[in-house]
Amino acid sequence: MTGGPISSTVQAWELGLRLREHRDRLGLTAAFVGRTTGMGSTNLSAAESGKRRLTAARLAELAALYGLSGGEAAELERLRADTERREWWHDHAHLHPDELVRMFGLEAGAERVAEFAPDIVPGLLQTADYARAVMCAGTPYTRPVDVGPRLETRLARQARLDGDHPLRVDVLLGEAALRQRIGGPGVMRGQLAHLLEVVAGKGDRVRLRVVPFTAGAHPLLGAALRIMSFPSPRLRDVVYQETAISGVLIDRPRVILESTASYAETFDLALGERDSREFIRRVHDEMEQL
Repeated sequence: MTGGPISSTVQAWELGLRLREHRDRLGLTAAFVGRTTGMGSTNLSAAESGKRRLTAARLAELAALYGLSGGEAAELERLRADTERREWWHDHAHLHPDELVRMFGLEAGAERVAEFAPDIVPGLLQTADYARAVMCAGTPYTRPVDVGPRLETRLARQARLDGDHPLRVDVLLGEAALRQRIGGPGVMRGQLAHLLEVVAGKGDRVRLRVVPFTAGAHPLLGAALRIMSFPSPRLRDVVYQETAISGVLIDRPRVILESTASYAETFDLALGERDSREFIRRVHDEMEQL
């Protein structure tokens, strides 16, 4: 295990991967292990993907079946104990799709996020007023009473920008995200000012580049995405793609490879950090006239 942020979601994912590695090393099928332990192959597969938590007794049973040493078993138990942590996103999990809740957990344990946001400021950089305006204009199935808890969830994510293990964030922001008058000119002026404050105060770990309309076609055109990377070398990058009504987590190697390459190429096509700050400042000043 490596030092860094601790998230029960990420710890469960790593625990599952390590258990899968031990099973594969022995050439055991999920069906065999499921029958032998009585947990069933479906539950075992869910545990190996990090989507089902294990008890200490069940982990000890698997460790014995896989012939793990005392030190190896103890290390896995430390991981398992972290999966029992009560995290902030659990309180409002009923308000969000399962994939989005899992994304919260992955983000909480990530080391770096690279995001392309073509037409909306990313949640990690939103002001409360901007976030509220986005939520109120969202799906008609969002009840007014749920806006407050949803807003708490979004703002809670921003704690990762500070603390002992601050998240490193690279954002490519489409020009449309700067000009769409979400909440009206006043809210947008506050949001644009906030972007400038964040990069001024956290520029060592938050990089922001603007992709202007003049950039023309680029590899990420029309495809909002975020790529999350993790401290543990065992954990591969994960892509999260979101639409207006749903989101999906993708960990397929080819998708990760192509997404990373497309992000890097678009990053090079975007304005540099200094020019991006000046661009945001100009749009902010334009809105002062509205």
